[in-house]
Amino acid sequence: MKNFLTRVPGYKTTKPQKTKIGPYVELGIDRNFKFFFSSPKRKDLLLALLQVFLPELGIESVEPGPQEHIGKDSDLINSIFDVSCTTVDGRAIVIEAQYSTRPDYLDRMLYYSTWPIDEQIHTNESDNYTLNDVYVLSFINFALIHDKDWEQADWATRRNGAKVISSYSIREDSNGEKMTDALHFRFVELKRFLKTEEELESIQDWWLYILKNAGSLNEELQIRLSEGGDILNRLLEAVRVEGMDKNEKNEYFKNMKNAFDIKSEKWFARQEGIEEGMAKGLKEGAAAEKEAIAKKLKERGINVDDIAAITSLSKETVISLSERN
Repeated sequence: MKNFLTRVPGYKTTKPQKTKIGPYVELGIDRNFKFFFSSPKRKDLLLALLQVFLPELGIESVEPGPQEHIGKDSDLINSIFDVSCTTVDGRAIVIEAQYSTRPDYLDRMLYYSTWPIDEQIHTNESDNYTLNDVYVLSFINFALIHDKDWEQADWATRRNGAKVISSYSIREDSNGEKMTDALHFRFVELKRFLKTEEELESIQDWWLYILKNAGSLNEELQIRLSEGGDILNRLLEAVRVEGMDKNEKNEYFKNMKNAFDIKSEKWFARQEGIEEGMAKGLKEGAAAEKEAIAKKLKERGINVDDIAAITSLSKETVISLSERN
């Protein structure tokens, strides 16, 4: 499976700082995304989200599906989706958000796609394996590693509408011939979206900007669109922290604390690894320097005992230096 870009130009590893909660919910955190878009009272925003990021489906209405899927065997892992729904024509859509990288994420998305497939087979009374389409739509706050046409592009040019969305289906290896329309994966790579507020042009631009940045904004956004502005204003109203009920606020603040704690733990773990690496490097460097000095002394005819005393190396190490290239 693909790996991830953990660092991009301009990326800095800095100690996480607690920031003042702004006027908008941080939708880039998976738990916030889940409680926000799985709420029945925001069904219209879920529909709008799908219309923007799965436009080819022409979705006009959706019905929320189950989030928890219990394994039919005790050995199987249970799955809890962030959001799932079905369209009026029977398409199943699994929607996931992932805040930080994890090495098995793409495998997990593949596993999630098997649940709506399995449910179709088990609910079909006849011996018919015709499947309704399954879409896995994933919003990730990191970037995947792609082929050359992606990775060789200048990151600065991505401000001008370069790709932030990658789509996959099952195809023939040599010529790309599609095998089936039954399974699709789409990844919205928020880390690749670099436009500023002044550069936003389309409805999709605004959605990407809000999904990625809303939680870090300290000032209210003003939508500047003649078409599509109504649903975006509805989104901004719904995503206001002050507009949430008491239970949602409590959940939101809890999610933010958990996200900060996880980020801090990762930072400290990384720092410990850096410090251990530096200490190891200094130790190895000092040993190499001692050996280099010992070798020069040996070349000048200094006896082994004196060299060992001068460099603190063992006599065996000093003797072995002449045997190395």
